[in-house]
Amino acid sequence: MKQLKLLKAGKNFYGGTFRNKRKGRQGSRPLAVKHSMHLVLRSSQAKGDKSFLKHRKKVRGIIDRFAKKYGVKIHTLANVGNHLHLHIQLANRFTYKAFIRAVTGTIALVMTGASKLKKNKTKFWDYRPFTRVVIGYRAFLGVRDYVLVNQLEGQGHDRDYADIIIREFGPRSSA
Repeated sequence: MKQLKLLKAGKNFYGGTFRNKRKGRQGSRPLAVKHSMHLVLRSSQAKGDKSFLKHRKKVRGIIDRFAKKYGVKIHTLANVGNHLHLHIQLANRFTYKAFIRAVTGTIALVMTGASKLKKNKTKFWDYRPFTRVVIGYRAFLGVRDYVLVNQLEGQGHDRDYADIIIREFGPRSSA
C-alpha cells in the first residue's frame, strides 16, 4: 500500500534563470540545514581583467572568510571564470542571507574596483543566486562530481574530457 502524501512536495531549487519564468517566481527560496546545497553565482561582466580566474585567490579568500564567519561549510568550489559553483552546507538557515550578501557584495566590489561610498549604477551579477537543495547521498555525489567537472573546465579542459576524467579517476565513495 502506498504511503499517503500529507504535505505538498515543494520544489527544491530557486533563482538563476528560473526567475524569468512564472513558476520560478512563486514561493520562497528553499534552505536546508540537514542537506547540502548547490549554489551558482554568475556574472557576464567577469571577463578579461574582471575574470574570477584572474583573481582566483582573492575570490577564494573572500568565500573562505565569510564561510568561516557565518558557519558555512564549503564541500567543493569551482571557479569557471564568469561563474562560481559552490557545494555548501549551512549550519543555520538564518545565516544564508548574511553569507550571500557579504560574498556577492564583496566579490562585486573587488572585481569592479568600486567602493561602498560611490554609487555604482552597473549591475555586476546577471541573476539572483541559483540554489538547489541536494537531498540524498546519490544527489550529493552527483553535485560533487558536477562541481569537479566545472573545476576542470575552469582550468581549460574540454567538458567531455573533464567528464571522462571525473568518471574514470574521480573520487568514488568519499564525501
